[in-house]
Amino acid sequence: MTHRRIEPTISYVERMLDGTDYRSITSLMENWRCHAGDASGAQAAFYDDSAWQIVQLPHDDSAESDFNAAYPANGYVRSGVLWYRTSFASPQRHVGGKRYLMFDGAAMNAEVWVNGRCLGTHPYAFTPFWFDLTPHLRPAGEENVLAVKVDASLQPFGRSYQGNGLFRRVQLIVTAPLHIDVWGVVARTESIDSGGAVISVATNISVGRYPETKWNAFVWQGNGMAKNNEISKNCRLRTTILDPEDREVAVAESEMTVPQFGKHRFEQRMRVSKPALWSPDQPNLYRVHSVLFVENEPADDALTPLGIRTLLFTAGNGFELNGVEMKIKGVCLHQDAAIFGGAVQTPTWANRLAMLKEAGCNAVRTSHHPFPTEFYHACDYLGMMVMDEAFDEWRLGWDRGYSDSPYGKNVYGYYLYFDQWYETDLRAMLRRDRNHPSVIMWSVGNEIPDLYFDEGIPILRRMVEICKEEDDTRPVTVCAEGNHLLRLREGIMDLVDVPGYNYVASREGDAYYEHLHAERPNRALLGSETEFEPEHWKRIMQNPYVIGQFLWVGIDYLGEGADVLGEDSALGNTFDISALAGGRRGWGFGLIDSVGTPRGEYYFRRSIWDDVPFVRLAVRQPVPAAGETYAYMNSQFHWNWSEGERKKVYVFTNCDVAELFLNGRSLGVLAKDTENYRAIELDVNYVPGTLTAVGLNEGQPVCEDTLVTAGGAARLELSCDSEGLSADGRDFAELRIVVVDKDGHIVPDAAHLISVTVQGSGSLLGVYSADVTSSESYRSAGCRAYRGIAAAIVRAGRDPGAIAIEASAPGLSSASWMLPCVKHE
Repeated sequence: MTHRRIEPTISYVERMLDGTDYRSITSLMENWRCHAGDASGAQAAFYDDSAWQIVQLPHDDSAESDFNAAYPANGYVRSGVLWYRTSFASPQRHVGGKRYLMFDGAAMNAEVWVNGRCLGTHPYAFTPFWFDLTPHLRPAGEENVLAVKVDASLQPFGRSYQGNGLFRRVQLIVTAPLHIDVWGVVARTESIDSGGAVISVATNISVGRYPETKWNAFVWQGNGMAKNNEISKNCRLRTTILDPEDREVAVAESEMTVPQFGKHRFEQRMRVSKPALWSPDQPNLYRVHSVLFVENEPADDALTPLGIRTLLFTAGNGFELNGVEMKIKGVCLHQDAAIFGGAVQTPTWANRLAMLKEAGCNAVRTSHHPFPTEFYHACDYLGMMVMDEAFDEWRLGWDRGYSDSPYGKNVYGYYLYFDQWYETDLRAMLRRDRNHPSVIMWSVGNEIPDLYFDEGIPILRRMVEICKEEDDTRPVTVCAEGNHLLRLREGIMDLVDVPGYNYVASREGDAYYEHLHAERPNRALLGSETEFEPEHWKRIMQNPYVIGQFLWVGIDYLGEGADVLGEDSALGNTFDISALAGGRRGWGFGLIDSVGTPRGEYYFRRSIWDDVPFVRLAVRQPVPAAGETYAYMNSQFHWNWSEGERKKVYVFTNCDVAELFLNGRSLGVLAKDTENYRAIELDVNYVPGTLTAVGLNEGQPVCEDTLVTAGGAARLELSCDSEGLSADGRDFAELRIVVVDKDGHIVPDAAHLISVTVQGSGSLLGVYSADVTSSESYRSAGCRAYRGIAAAIVRAGRDPGAIAIEASAPGLSSASWMLPCVKHE
């Protein structure tokens, strides 16, 4: 992905997060002090935190630690108690108005204080939450102290990496007394016809006590002056729809008289002529700008994303977007991103989503909890559909039914908080995300053991009711485990709109969805989590009632390590993995690895999911029988083998046919197996040199790919998509480091120890590889190359200038790169 595609995404996301005119939104991301471990009295306003570490948000302390077998539950990185403190001045704007503190997430068991007063707690790491600061702040201009304690010390909380810290955005929102509620605007497409699109906008407003002034502190009540308790104000809501070019295309105005201490709702309908519809291919984005006037003066406003589109899910036609049948070509994602842990920022999301789109992927599943706000804005902008998922755990664990389970899926998991918090957490996800056109369905749970018992019926029924109360425009699903020995409780999947089935082939065998369709002939079905087998996609294409699949998994992630392919799958791996009890620090079988290198399965999916002509050569790497479904994923992109060895060559292409050449000699024109969705396969006797594939459409060459036998490692190469950084102390660049021979060909078995130095207006965050068996810290200044590749992250400083980066390795010529670091006003 090029830097040109990242920058517009970042600009759009930032504008949507804080682009209001009258409401003040301040990101509290700078100058936090952090302390690892408990700190008695740290909530007090005058506590001395001068010795604490200074950090910036988002911050994930787990990602900064070494890998250690002592922490198997959190990806072999530390977790525990963390304290954070910062200060901010009481706002001068909207004196007498409301002040809200918004957390987009905090891992986990967050306790929040301001000026020594406890505002409340929030156990779940992944849902947003907010507090009303208004009664607790000091007078305008004076400093306030914010203290936050998070506690992830009790593990395991989840089945994979959770992170630890304030790993998402924190904002101070300042409004007038009469204001639009937090998440108070709901915009939806009611209909689209030849006359245009009808858009309904519901806007919830609230008013607290108006500030007392000389003219409204008292009112006359017949027998004398009395304290003001019933002041009413005239208010007017002006709602404007702006098209993708920021032009006004529809306006509505409504008025009402509002007494204080009340909540009220505006209902407005507008028509947009000749709308540009939102879809993955053309993600046309409108914006709703809501401005609230009080006594004819603008008091508050909100900016809401709008994608004009329709959704329909039926057994007859499957999934229809804007009236067009479409298969969901999806992947499951985890929220972490290698060196960043859970503190993933917009550029990384934009890069990863764009790579998935280039493979023809059109949907992602937030496995298994809500993601940060920035992610959904990026999906809106880039055109990636989303299945938004709430929970991985309700009340019960997997051993329920075999024993009287004392806990849920995890010893210290969400089941401890479920009864008290699930409705709060579910509504928070729904209210925050319901305006994003990218979100096409809600998932209320993944592989939930409760689905197999009577206890699950009222819980699922209530969750579906909550989803419909907050948003009735999208279907609700729940994703049932395919490997569980028990059968689902009778009728439970009838409670959701689109039943989701994980690993359906494990449950139903070669029949895949046929039996499930016979049980529910009027329902669309979803492969909510699937393996890579091509047969699965064949069944999806054969059966219109199956709307698509979400592959496990799109990108490698920390935690949940497994040896699916066997030790011989790691070409060039020379690391000592004895420090990790399970042998792997994470899942290493995604379409894309943690440094952004696509695997064979990525190109196979591109060959069946994408229309832009391409061809890619690969060589099969042997796998154990248990890993056969991962065969394409485990293929290698090099032509360095043993003389005379017979190799199975894959040709991944969406062209009609491909011609294969070995050292200029044609090995034939080959057609792929389009009926069974298989790659072109050919057994070739290895000889050094050049293997080339040419893709042909209608007999004409349209694309080409070549594998060249690499010589010995000679030098390093550095590359970077970024054209420069902002001197804000937070911007960063990702650099790719490759070991190449004298002619620039990657050396596939290179495992050199690479060191990186940074000078000038930046600093090194860390150097890492994609090898999940490595125990090297993400935050070290060097690591061993894995299959000839490593990555480095460089962070901008606060002073403008140049950043000089150099990568070196013993016995190799070094490489350098220069990045400008510019101050933006």
